[in-house]
Amino acid sequence: MSLREVSKHLELFGIKRSHVAVNNWVYKADLQPISTVSEDQLAVDEKMIRLHGQKFWLYGAVDPYTNEILHVSLYPTANKQTTRWFLTELHRRYQLDNVGFLVDDADYLGSVLAEDG
Repeated sequence: MSLREVSKHLELFGIKRSHVAVNNWVYKADLQPISTVSEDQLAVDEKMIRLHGQKFWLYGAVDPYTNEILHVSLYPTANKQTTRWFLTELHRRYQLDNVGFLVDDADYLGSVLAEDG
């Protein structure tokens, strides 16, 4: 999805943000491409954002080779279950059998990936 497509997708949830705001979220999450990353890797991250004074967690998956946003989901909380939901949705949309996940120190991403193999 392009940044504009992500912006339009968020509108389905009543979230009106420009593609520039989405780009800023991607930049803040440090999901920019790294020159040494191969095509068999996928960067995933979560970021707490505030919408209408409430906290939400934006999960995203990005192809670090092309910087293409592959999947985003928004949840009212971040825990192992919401992380599993996001990763399950991502796995259903893409063939991820031989993909290595790039994660930072996000609370649940690393532990859920390790637990679930």
